[in-house]
Amino acid sequence: MKKILLSLALLLPLSAAAQHPVVLHSHNDYNRTAPFWEAYSQHCRSIEADVHFHNGDLLVGHDVEDLKPENSFLRMYVEPVVRTFRANGGRMWEGSDEQLQLMIELKSATEPTLSEVIEMLEGFPDVFCSPKGVKVAITGNVPDKEHFCDYPAWVGFDGDIRENYTAAQLERVALVSNSFRLFARKWNGKGRMIDPELNAVTEAIDKVHSWGKPIRFWEAPEGTTAYFTFWKLGVDIINTDKPAVASLFFSDWGNKNFIMGRHKVEAGVTGTKKLDAATRDFSGFQNEKLQLTRRVPTYTPTYKNDGAKKKIKNVIFLIGDGMGLNQIVAGAYANQRELSILNMKSIGIQFYNPLDDFIGDSASGGSALATGQLSWTRPPTTTVPGSIPPSRTISTPWASPPALSRWETLPTPPPPSSTVIPPSVTAPSSSPASWPPPVRWICCAAAEQTISKTPVRTVWT
Repeated sequence: MKKILLSLALLLPLSAAAQHPVVLHSHNDYNRTAPFWEAYSQHCRSIEADVHFHNGDLLVGHDVEDLKPENSFLRMYVEPVVRTFRANGGRMWEGSDEQLQLMIELKSATEPTLSEVIEMLEGFPDVFCSPKGVKVAITGNVPDKEHFCDYPAWVGFDGDIRENYTAAQLERVALVSNSFRLFARKWNGKGRMIDPELNAVTEAIDKVHSWGKPIRFWEAPEGTTAYFTFWKLGVDIINTDKPAVASLFFSDWGNKNFIMGRHKVEAGVTGTKKLDAATRDFSGFQNEKLQLTRRVPTYTPTYKNDGAKKKIKNVIFLIGDGMGLNQIVAGAYANQRELSILNMKSIGIQFYNPLDDFIGDSASGGSALATGQLSWTRPPTTTVPGSIPPSRTISTPWASPPALSRWETLPTPPPPSSTVIPPSVTAPSSSPASWPPPVRWICCAAAEQTISKTPVRTVWT
């Protein structure tokens, strides 16, 4: 479904500080560990507070029995918003023109609750009553649509897709919110929606967009698949009870999603904080260069020597960086599912842990492949930082492989003065007929433990 761009006050043009391609809505925000502040720190541009007018005060809570005098609407939301807005010079986020929507769910009767809310917010006209200030949206016990015009113009209302609004009434609708279960009763956020439910959700989104309004679903599932599905369908405001999780998913969006020829990266540099002596001067990759405008041609070997009964003349051993399965698959999708490595007839997988950590890095992983021995992270081929033993250098003598059945592992470590890749490899006489021709033999090294005395496992394929 083509994503419709809405020209709305809530969805202003994104500045360089923008983090998300959608508006994140902190649902029932008062349940957070730090109400308001947690959602604000995660760049949620819509925050919801349930408000009761109780014993002459506006209190925050879901039900009357949850109300506490110290949980006042003024203390929990109004004062933090005002302080932040003014401290940033008339904006909610420093360096960003994005506006915050404060959604106030009226839990007690519409009146006098709404009038009490308006009276309180009017005490801060620069924050709540200004076109460039914080947007106010009323939900819950919303007044009848015929009475929208009875309230100040800076007050917006949460709409309902089942209503029929006049043009004047629609102008006062800030967004449209409905239960997701009104359209999809079965989908739990895993896998793909069944067609009837997908069609119903799509029609709802299209209808609200035809009104020129953003749409939000409450009672909606959350998680990676759900977030991506809602974004893809064009949902403008993602309802979340997990602001940190949703924020992490949508952050750095331009550099996480790739569409060849239409990829829009966010300005800046993608770098790493784990630098060593060899990479200390490397600041990172320029984001605008991390994109493809067309598919990169791949190479397919001819295998013209397959079946030849002769020794291998040369072995070309290429050690790539970032060669985890996730990286390979991501690269293949970015290049229209084509990579030269995927054209090979034989591929090996290395299970590896360095000596000083569970997770390896480029230096230790490449060293294991090149030498057949475990090493420390950061500098290549080291047993301890700064120590490079002669036996770990690439120039050490080569050794011939032992006679192994396919996928069999070495019972003991290889000699200290040898590497795992010999210059001339012939099939052992005991090898079965199913073994590939000699020209296609490759070797992968693997280690299963993080201690130095663990045998290095060599697999011949």
